[in-house]
Amino acid sequence: MIKSEIRSTVLNSLKRYDATAKFHPRVIDAECEFVLHQMLGEVFRMSPHSLQRYTKGYGYTVALAVSTEASTGIYYTTLPENILVFSDKASGVRRVATPTQTSIKFYPMDQREWDLVAYGSYANTVKDQVGYIVTPTRVEFYGMTGAVQTSGVRMDLLIPFSKYADTDVVLYPEHIIGDEGKGFIDRVVDRLLAKPQTVDLSDQNKDKEE
Repeated sequence: MIKSEIRSTVLNSLKRYDATAKFHPRVIDAECEFVLHQMLGEVFRMSPHSLQRYTKGYGYTVALAVSTEASTGIYYTTLPENILVFSDKASGVRRVATPTQTSIKFYPMDQREWDLVAYGSYANTVKDQVGYIVTPTRVEFYGMTGAVQTSGVRMDLLIPFSKYADTDVVLYPEHIIGDEGKGFIDRVVDRLLAKPQTVDLSDQNKDKEE
């Protein structure tokens, strides 16, 4: 479903329990964001590679630029959107590739591995593999080639619910073990129903004064 349809489905589901369903769209989106990250975390614990199916692609129409930091010589691409954080090296950047799917392969690394291969290592002779490190704002590359820098890259990212446009398709897991097998919509509804609502304390039965 697209994002606006998800919001509408949640709102209609709430009306089964509360006819007024007075929830601000931002409140609904915040709970959708929490549940999405929660369920993707469950997917990660079961099978990290399965997260790929829930990504959003960037750089497919126009490749993302690879820049060089003047002070350090580090090659990097600025993240086009905020990402969700996961505990493996790829974090919310589940895949990096060249626009034309060349033989160049990208592999996630951590800083310790970067330090090991950066100086005098056999890895320096490998020409068809590029390591990447995910930081909060950018992806840094080790082993970048001139050809790849010129062509740019594309990335598959896991992003927060709030960063999708209303017309974007949002892919989410369904019926993961936990919460008695409840799906995404039901989990969001449960969280919203648990929130205290503003109560009208006026006495509508009080006789009007003459």
